[in-house]
Amino acid sequence: MGVSRAISGFSIMLSRVFYSLNWFNISPALIPIGRTFGVNLGETGLLLSSFLIGAGIFQLPAGVISSRMGAKNTAMTGIFIMSFAVIGCAYSPSFIILVILRFAVGVGAALYFSTAIGILGEMYSAKLTAMIGIYNASYNIGAGAGVILFTPIVEIYGWRLDFLISGIAMLIVTIFTFIVLPASRRYTKIQVSALKERILNRKIWVVAIGFVGLWALNYTFPEFFSTYAQSTGIQDYIAGIMGGMILMFGIVGGVISGMVRKFNVIRISIIASILIGVAVIIIPFTGYYGLWVIIAFEGMFATLVISLEYAVVARIETDKTYTALSLGLINSIQIGIGSTVPYIFGFIQSYGYLYSWTFLGLLSIVTLIAFLRSGVRKGLEISVA
Repeated sequence: MGVSRAISGFSIMLSRVFYSLNWFNISPALIPIGRTFGVNLGETGLLLSSFLIGAGIFQLPAGVISSRMGAKNTAMTGIFIMSFAVIGCAYSPSFIILVILRFAVGVGAALYFSTAIGILGEMYSAKLTAMIGIYNASYNIGAGAGVILFTPIVEIYGWRLDFLISGIAMLIVTIFTFIVLPASRRYTKIQVSALKERILNRKIWVVAIGFVGLWALNYTFPEFFSTYAQSTGIQDYIAGIMGGMILMFGIVGGVISGMVRKFNVIRISIIASILIGVAVIIIPFTGYYGLWVIIAFEGMFATLVISLEYAVVARIETDKTYTALSLGLINSIQIGIGSTVPYIFGFIQSYGYLYSWTFLGLLSIVTLIAFLRSGVRKGLEISVA
């Protein structure tokens, strides 16, 4: 029984690696895709947006579907969709088809994300915080690999092979995961009033809004850091490695989250968010070695905060029927708001990185104000052991 559970848990973490790999491996392919279809870099941003739209819109439906179909069936449907859509990207005949396929990849990601945590909740209820930390560390492994490993693949073999390799690999992992995962419980009766209660749960909204600045920072920071590093005179390949290492350092943060679960995790998360914001604000005044310190700090502690907020939401939800729905809600809120920040950052950057980094760092701090002043905060000051 223990071995079976260990293998099942490993399969979820492995599928999480390829989930994030197929999110981030489009980054080194954007410019070559633009050349293929005759679109500029700004227009290729539609590929990023379409993914996020699919991932954001379908978070809540994924929770409802999971409540009826079971977490395993929903999660597996999601990563099968992702696998075939990514493979389809390799054969895309036009830019608009590629945009549509990236939307489908996002839909699959939405079906997988929160329901996979639901599976972990069923399998490891006593160690859920630690498992969520490993789950998010797996995300960072895949995200970093998507940038670091697939950059030379795109340069040598082209962007189509990028998607073909990652899509086929994900399909193999998906089949393995489908075979080894035990069946999840299905809930035949879902109450509309209960769904409404979860969607309007004030505690979840407070956590989501309070840390949306940190979520947006963590999403935007790796996207722009390599370009910034190049602008300071750092060699291109070193700048690329630095951008990828932001994600890799998150592996440590995921592991740490399991170690601090017995403490007041909300307080830890607030302090970490403030320190991360300050670190990002001082980037323009920091030299080469200082930038490596900021990369390591942001990568580790942003993942720590995100892991802990998911654990808090999982503890808020006492009925496993609705765990995926509650987690989908927080993700939907943060994707919906946070996905606009890269565009704002890019606009401000036209006036100088000093202003754009200041904006991003302050955002991580400012969104905490509503959270800190909320009457709900005391009810959230808990451990997640």
